Amino acid sequence: MIKSPKYIALLLLSALMMLSCESDLDLKIPEGGGQLVIFSFLTADSVMSVHLSKSVSHSSVDDFERVYDGYIAIKRNGISLDSFAFPYDQTWIERPNITVKEGDVFDFSAGTLSGLNVRGETVVPEATKILSIDSMGLSVTNNVRAISYELEFADAKDKDNYYQLLITHEKRDSLNKVTEFQDVNYYKDDELFYIRDQEGSLLGGIDFRGSFSDYIIEDESYRIQIRIPEIYLLQPGYKETRVLKFYLLSLSQDYYNYLRSRVVAEYNSKLPVVDPIKIHSNIQGGLGLIGSVAIASDSIVIIGNAYN
Repeated sequence: MIKSPKYIALLLLSALMMLSCESDLDLKIPEGGGQLVIFSFLTADSVMSVHLSKSVSHSSVDDFERVYDGYIAIKRNGISLDSFAFPYDQTWIERPNITVKEGDVFDFSAGTLSGLNVRGETVVPEATKILSIDSMGLSVTNNVRAISYELEFADAKDKDNYYQLLITHEKRDSLNKVTEFQDVNYYKDDELFYIRDQEGSLLGGIDFRGSFSDYIIEDESYRIQIRIPEIYLLQPGYKETRVLKFYLLSLSQDYYNYLRSRVVAEYNSKLPVVDPIKIHSNIQGGLGLIGSVAIASDSIVIIGNAYN
Protein backbone atom coordinates (compact mmCIF):
# COMPACT_ATOMS: atom_id res chain seq x y z
CA MET A 1 0.00 0.00 0.00
CA ILE A 2 1.42 3.42 -1.03
CA LYS A 3 0.89 6.13 1.57
CA SER A 4 -0.52 9.59 0.80
CA PRO A 5 1.78 12.60 0.18
CA LYS A 6 1.02 13.75 3.75
CA TYR A 7 2.55 10.59 5.22
CA ILE A 8 5.42 10.61 2.73
CA ALA A 9 6.33 14.21 3.56
CA LEU A 10 6.22 13.49 7.30
CA LEU A 11 8.36 10.40 6.88
CA LEU A 12 11.04 12.07 4.79
CA LEU A 13 11.17 15.10 7.06
CA SER A 14 11.58 13.06 10.23
CA ALA A 15 13.92 10.33 9.06
CA LEU A 16 15.74 11.82 6.07
CA MET A 17 15.76 15.50 6.93
CA MET A 18 19.40 15.74 5.97
CA LEU A 19 18.28 15.69 2.35
CA SER A 20 16.27 18.91 2.54
CA CYS A 21 18.03 21.24 4.98
CA GLU A 22 19.98 24.28 3.76
CA SER A 23 22.88 23.51 6.07
CA ASP A 24 23.14 19.98 4.70
CA LEU A 25 23.39 20.87 1.02
CA ASP A 26 27.15 21.10 1.26
CA LEU A 27 29.30 18.58 -0.58
CA LYS A 28 33.04 18.00 -0.45
CA ILE A 29 33.66 21.01 -2.67
CA PRO A 30 37.10 22.17 -3.87
CA GLU A 31 38.29 25.50 -2.49
CA GLY A 32 36.87 28.35 -4.54
CA GLY A 33 33.26 27.24 -5.00
CA GLY A 34 31.16 28.68 -7.80
CA GLN A 35 29.81 25.41 -9.21
CA LEU A 36 26.13 25.06 -9.93
CA VAL A 37 24.32 22.79 -7.46
CA ILE A 38 20.97 21.10 -8.12
CA PHE A 39 19.01 18.72 -5.90
CA SER A 40 15.71 16.95 -6.40
CA PHE A 41 14.49 13.86 -4.54
CA LEU A 42 11.47 12.59 -6.43
CA THR A 43 8.93 10.48 -4.56
CA ALA A 44 6.27 8.52 -6.42
CA ASP A 45 2.77 9.97 -5.89
CA SER A 46 4.12 13.05 -4.14
CA VAL A 47 4.84 16.69 -5.00
CA MET A 48 8.10 17.40 -6.83
CA SER A 49 10.49 19.95 -5.33
CA VAL A 50 13.87 21.17 -6.59
CA HIS A 51 16.79 23.21 -5.25
CA LEU A 52 19.27 25.32 -7.24
CA SER A 53 22.28 27.22 -5.91
CA LYS A 54 26.02 27.73 -6.29
CA SER A 55 28.69 26.10 -4.17
CA VAL A 56 30.85 28.21 -1.90
CA SER A 57 34.45 27.95 -0.76
CA HIS A 58 35.41 26.27 2.49
CA SER A 59 36.26 29.64 4.02
CA SER A 60 32.80 31.09 3.37
CA VAL A 61 30.44 31.69 6.28
CA ASP A 62 27.50 30.77 4.04
CA ASP A 63 26.27 27.25 3.24
CA PHE A 64 25.62 28.11 -0.40
CA GLU A 65 25.32 31.06 -2.76
CA ARG A 66 21.94 31.98 -4.19
CA VAL A 67 21.49 32.03 -7.96
CA TYR A 68 19.97 35.24 -9.35
CA ASP A 69 19.84 34.30 -13.04
CA GLY A 70 19.10 30.58 -12.89
CA TYR A 71 16.60 28.49 -14.82
CA ILE A 72 15.51 24.85 -14.80
CA ALA A 73 14.02 22.67 -17.54
CA ILE A 74 12.41 19.30 -16.82
CA LYS A 75 11.68 16.40 -19.15
CA ARG A 76 9.63 13.32 -18.33
CA ASN A 77 10.12 10.24 -20.51
CA GLY A 78 11.90 12.37 -23.11
CA ILE A 79 9.11 14.95 -23.41
CA SER A 80 9.59 18.58 -22.29
CA LEU A 81 7.39 19.13 -19.28
CA ASP A 82 8.35 22.36 -17.51
CA SER A 83 10.72 25.30 -17.82
CA PHE A 84 10.99 28.17 -15.36
CA ALA A 85 13.27 30.76 -13.81
CA PHE A 86 14.38 29.69 -10.36
CA PRO A 87 13.35 32.27 -7.73
CA TYR A 88 16.49 33.61 -6.05
CA ASP A 89 14.73 34.20 -2.74
CA GLN A 90 13.74 30.54 -2.21
CA THR A 91 15.74 27.47 -1.23
CA TRP A 92 13.37 24.85 -2.62
CA ILE A 93 10.51 25.32 -5.05
CA GLU A 94 7.61 22.91 -5.54
CA ARG A 95 6.11 22.00 -8.92
CA PRO A 96 2.66 20.77 -7.86
CA ASN A 97 1.41 20.26 -11.41
CA ILE A 98 4.06 17.63 -12.16
CA THR A 99 3.06 14.08 -11.30
CA VAL A 100 5.72 11.54 -10.34
CA LYS A 101 4.94 7.92 -11.16
CA GLU A 102 6.87 4.69 -10.83
CA GLY A 103 8.91 3.92 -13.93
CA ASP A 104 9.08 7.53 -15.14
CA VAL A 105 12.41 8.86 -16.40
CA PHE A 106 13.04 12.44 -15.32
CA ASP A 107 15.75 14.62 -16.87
CA PHE A 108 16.69 17.92 -15.19
CA SER A 109 18.70 20.63 -16.94
CA ALA A 110 19.68 23.86 -15.22
CA GLY A 111 21.82 26.85 -16.06
CA THR A 112 22.54 30.52 -15.62
CA LEU A 113 22.68 33.45 -18.04
CA SER A 114 26.40 33.64 -17.26
CA GLY A 115 26.94 30.25 -18.91
CA LEU A 116 26.89 27.59 -16.18
CA ASN A 117 25.04 24.41 -17.18
CA VAL A 118 24.29 21.15 -15.36
CA ARG A 119 22.21 18.06 -16.02
CA GLY A 120 21.02 15.00 -14.10
CA GLU A 121 18.44 12.26 -14.48
CA THR A 122 16.74 9.48 -12.54
CA VAL A 123 14.38 6.59 -13.14
CA VAL A 124 11.67 6.41 -10.46
CA PRO A 125 11.80 2.89 -8.99
CA GLU A 126 8.81 0.66 -8.44
CA ALA A 127 7.68 0.14 -4.86
CA THR A 128 8.23 -3.40 -3.68
CA LYS A 129 5.56 -5.38 -1.86
CA ILE A 130 5.65 -6.02 1.88
CA LEU A 131 4.32 -9.58 2.03
CA SER A 132 4.16 -10.12 5.79
CA ILE A 133 5.40 -8.91 9.17
CA ASP A 134 5.76 -11.71 11.74
CA SER A 135 6.67 -11.53 15.42
CA MET A 136 9.33 -14.10 16.33
CA GLY A 137 9.31 -13.62 20.11
CA LEU A 138 11.17 -11.79 22.86
CA SER A 139 14.96 -11.52 23.07
CA VAL A 140 17.21 -9.94 25.71
CA THR A 141 20.65 -8.54 24.84
CA ASN A 142 22.73 -6.57 27.36
CA ASN A 143 19.63 -6.29 29.54
CA VAL A 144 17.68 -4.67 26.69
CA ARG A 145 14.39 -6.39 25.91
CA ALA A 146 13.32 -6.43 22.27
CA ILE A 147 10.80 -8.20 20.07
CA SER A 148 12.23 -9.99 17.03
CA TYR A 149 10.43 -9.57 13.73
CA GLU A 150 10.80 -10.94 10.22
CA LEU A 151 9.56 -8.68 7.45
CA GLU A 152 9.08 -10.48 4.15
CA PHE A 153 9.23 -8.47 0.93
CA ALA A 154 9.29 -9.22 -2.78
CA ASP A 155 12.52 -8.65 -4.73
CA ALA A 156 12.56 -8.37 -8.52
CA LYS A 157 15.33 -10.51 -9.99
CA ASP A 158 15.79 -8.76 -13.34
CA LYS A 159 17.66 -5.78 -11.84
CA ASP A 160 19.71 -4.60 -8.87
CA ASN A 161 17.49 -3.18 -6.14
CA TYR A 162 18.23 -0.71 -3.35
CA TYR A 163 16.15 -0.24 -0.24
CA GLN A 164 15.77 1.56 3.06
CA LEU A 165 13.66 0.29 5.95
CA LEU A 166 12.26 2.99 8.24
CA ILE A 167 9.95 2.42 11.19
CA THR A 168 7.91 5.02 13.06
CA HIS A 169 5.95 4.82 16.33
CA GLU A 170 2.72 6.66 17.05
CA LYS A 171 0.49 6.78 20.11
CA ARG A 172 -3.13 7.77 19.47
CA ASP A 173 -5.88 8.74 21.89
CA SER A 174 -9.55 7.65 21.88
CA LEU A 175 -10.29 10.21 19.13
CA ASN A 176 -7.49 8.76 16.96
CA LYS A 177 -5.40 11.90 17.45
CA VAL A 178 -1.63 11.41 17.40
CA THR A 179 -0.27 12.30 20.84
CA GLU A 180 3.27 10.93 20.36
CA PHE A 181 5.39 10.41 17.23
CA GLN A 182 8.98 9.25 16.89
CA ASP A 183 11.32 7.30 14.64
CA VAL A 184 12.12 3.79 15.89
CA ASN A 185 15.81 3.04 16.35
CA TYR A 186 15.61 -0.69 15.72
CA TYR A 187 18.33 -3.36 15.84
CA LYS A 188 19.62 -4.27 12.40
CA ASP A 189 20.61 -7.92 12.84
CA ASP A 190 20.23 -9.16 9.28
CA GLU A 191 23.30 -9.64 7.11
CA LEU A 192 21.75 -7.38 4.46
CA PHE A 193 22.64 -4.44 6.72
CA TYR A 194 26.33 -5.37 6.90
CA ILE A 195 28.92 -3.00 5.49
CA ARG A 196 30.48 -4.18 2.25
CA ASP A 197 32.94 -3.07 -0.46
CA GLN A 198 35.10 -0.14 0.69
CA GLU A 199 32.53 1.37 3.04
CA GLY A 200 33.66 -0.68 5.99
CA SER A 201 37.43 -0.54 5.72
CA LEU A 202 37.67 1.72 8.79
CA LEU A 203 34.06 1.80 9.95
CA GLY A 204 33.09 -1.00 12.28
CA GLY A 205 29.48 -0.87 13.42
CA ILE A 206 28.35 2.13 11.37
CA ASP A 207 24.57 2.47 10.93
CA PHE A 208 23.56 3.25 7.35
CA ARG A 209 20.09 4.36 8.46
CA GLY A 210 18.42 1.14 7.45
CA SER A 211 19.61 1.16 3.84
CA PHE A 212 20.65 -2.04 2.05
CA SER A 213 20.80 -3.65 -1.39
CA ASP A 214 19.70 -7.08 -2.61
CA TYR A 215 23.24 -8.25 -3.37
CA ILE A 216 22.83 -11.52 -1.41
CA ILE A 217 19.15 -12.20 -2.22
CA GLU A 218 18.76 -15.16 -4.53
CA ASP A 219 15.00 -15.77 -4.42
CA GLU A 220 12.04 -13.61 -5.41
CA SER A 221 11.34 -12.75 -1.77
CA TYR A 222 13.34 -12.29 1.42
CA ARG A 223 12.60 -12.31 5.16
CA ILE A 224 14.72 -9.60 6.73
CA GLN A 225 15.37 -9.93 10.47
CA ILE A 226 15.17 -6.99 12.87
CA ARG A 227 14.54 -6.38 16.59
CA ILE A 228 12.36 -3.58 17.98
CA PRO A 229 12.90 -2.40 21.58
CA GLU A 230 10.01 -3.56 23.74
CA ILE A 231 9.26 -0.01 24.88
CA TYR A 232 7.61 0.67 21.50
CA LEU A 233 5.36 -2.37 21.88
CA LEU A 234 4.05 -2.08 25.43
CA GLN A 235 0.32 -2.25 26.01
CA PRO A 236 -1.12 1.26 25.44
CA GLY A 237 -3.15 3.08 28.04
CA TYR A 238 -6.91 3.16 28.49
CA LYS A 239 -8.64 3.82 25.13
CA GLU A 240 -5.29 4.39 23.43
CA THR A 241 -3.54 2.66 20.54
CA ARG A 242 0.07 2.23 19.49
CA VAL A 243 0.83 2.15 15.77
CA LEU A 244 4.14 0.91 14.36
CA LYS A 245 4.47 1.82 10.69
CA PHE A 246 6.98 -0.01 8.51
CA TYR A 247 8.12 1.91 5.43
CA LEU A 248 10.11 -0.01 2.83
CA LEU A 249 11.62 2.56 0.47
CA SER A 250 12.80 1.49 -2.97
CA LEU A 251 15.68 3.82 -3.86
CA SER A 252 17.27 4.75 -7.15
CA GLN A 253 20.91 3.63 -7.17
CA ASP A 254 22.21 7.21 -7.12
CA TYR A 255 19.98 8.08 -4.17
CA TYR A 256 21.25 4.99 -2.32
CA ASN A 257 24.88 5.87 -3.04
CA TYR A 258 24.34 9.47 -1.98
CA LEU A 259 22.70 8.46 1.31
CA ARG A 260 25.46 6.03 2.24
CA SER A 261 28.28 8.38 1.25
CA ARG A 262 26.69 11.08 3.42
CA VAL A 263 26.58 8.68 6.37
CA VAL A 264 30.24 7.74 5.90
CA ALA A 265 31.26 11.40 5.61
CA GLU A 266 29.36 12.35 8.76
CA TYR A 267 30.88 9.39 10.63
CA ASN A 268 34.41 10.26 9.47
CA SER A 269 34.02 13.90 10.46
CA LYS A 270 34.16 12.74 14.09
CA LEU A 271 37.45 10.88 13.62
CA PRO A 272 40.79 12.64 14.30
CA VAL A 273 42.57 11.53 11.11
CA VAL A 274 40.78 10.18 8.04
CA ASP A 275 40.96 10.48 4.26
CA PRO A 276 38.38 12.83 2.70
CA ILE A 277 35.11 11.17 1.65
CA LYS A 278 33.59 12.20 -1.66
CA ILE A 279 29.81 12.66 -1.49
CA HIS A 280 28.15 10.86 -4.38
CA SER A 281 26.78 13.11 -7.13
CA ASN A 282 25.18 12.28 -10.49
CA ILE A 283 25.16 15.83 -11.84
CA GLN A 284 27.04 16.47 -15.08
CA GLY A 285 28.87 19.80 -15.05
CA GLY A 286 28.19 20.55 -11.39
CA LEU A 287 27.22 19.11 -8.02
CA GLY A 288 24.18 17.70 -6.27
CA LEU A 289 21.83 14.82 -6.93
CA ILE A 290 18.72 13.87 -8.87
CA GLY A 291 17.35 10.81 -7.09
CA SER A 292 14.04 9.05 -6.60
CA VAL A 293 12.08 6.91 -4.15
CA ALA A 294 8.96 4.76 -4.12
CA ILE A 295 7.37 3.72 -0.82
CA ALA A 296 5.46 0.66 0.35
CA SER A 297 4.16 0.45 3.90
CA ASP A 298 2.39 -1.70 6.44
CA SER A 299 1.43 -1.28 10.10
CA ILE A 300 1.11 -3.08 13.42
CA VAL A 301 -1.64 -1.71 15.69
CA ILE A 302 -1.80 -2.47 19.43
CA ILE A 303 -5.16 -1.65 21.02
CA GLY A 304 -5.59 -0.59 24.66
CA ASN A 305 -8.40 -1.56 27.02
CA ALA A 306 -11.90 -0.26 26.18
CA TYR A 307 -10.76 1.16 22.83
CA ASN A 308 -13.67 1.42 20.41
